[in-house]
Amino acid sequence: MNVLTKRLALTGVLLIAGAGLGACGVTDTVEETVEQVSAATTLAKGVPGRTTPAFHYSVKGGQQSFSGVLDAPNKSVTSDFFEKIPDSDMTLTMKFLVIEKQAWAKIAFDDAPADAGLPKFPKKWMKLDQGKLSKDSAEDLTYAGETDPGYVSTLLTAATDLKETGSGTYAGTTDLTRSTEAEIVDADTLKALGEKAKAVPLEVTLDGEGRITRAVVKIPAAGKAKAATYEVVYDRYGKASPIQAPSDAVAATADAYEFLNG
Repeated sequence: MNVLTKRLALTGVLLIAGAGLGACGVTDTVEETVEQVSAATTLAKGVPGRTTPAFHYSVKGGQQSFSGVLDAPNKSVTSDFFEKIPDSDMTLTMKFLVIEKQAWAKIAFDDAPADAGLPKFPKKWMKLDQGKLSKDSAEDLTYAGETDPGYVSTLLTAATDLKETGSGTYAGTTDLTRSTEAEIVDADTLKALGEKAKAVPLEVTLDGEGRITRAVVKIPAAGKAKAATYEVVYDRYGKASPIQAPSDAVAATADAYEFLNG
C-alpha cells in the first residue's frame, strides 16, 4: 500500500468513525493522522539500507554500548565494545572487523593486575578460523546484511504519535515490548516498567539529506533501574574510513577461541 492510498484509507476510516462528530473535530483528527503517517514515512526513508554508503555509528545506553563503521554495499562492518569489569579497575575491550564471512578480533583486559590469571591476547588483529568458532559465534562474526545496528527501524515500527517538531527533528513514543531485539532494557526492567514500556518518549533527527543521524529513547525509572537514555548516532555518511582486511594479522590463539565460544 503506497503512502497516498494509506492516507486515503485512514481518512475514510476516520470519516466513518466520526460521522456523528462536528466537521471541525473530524478535520482536526484527520490532519493529525495524516501528519503522523507523513512523519513515519519520512523517518522510515531515512533509515540506512543496503545501498547506504559507509557510515560511522555509536549505540549507547542499552544493555551493551558499542560503536564502529558499517559498509553495507561492501558487506563489511567493524564493532568496538568496551565494558567495565564490576568491582575492579579493569576494562574489557573487544574489537571486531568482519568482511563477508571472514572476521578478525582484538581482545584485551585493560589495567588487569599481573596476578589476575586472565589470558593475554596478541595486540595485533587476530584472524579467526570460522571452523574453530561455535555455531553462534560464527553467525555473529559473519556479515549477514546488517544495515541498522541501533535498530532505529524497529523503534519506528513500534512508534506512535510521531510529529515533526522542528527542521529535521521528530518526536513521539515507542513501545519497548515490540523492540526487545534491540536490547534497550533487560527483562526485569521491562517487567518493572509495565504499561509505561509501551509509550516511552522517542526523538529522531534527520540530516539535510533526510538520513537518520540520531535517535533517542528516554526510559523512565522502574524497579531497581534508574532513568536512562538509549542513544543511536549515525554519522559520517560516505566519509567513514574504508574497512580493509588487516595486513599484519596473526592467527587467533586457543585462548581467543575459548573466550569467544564462551
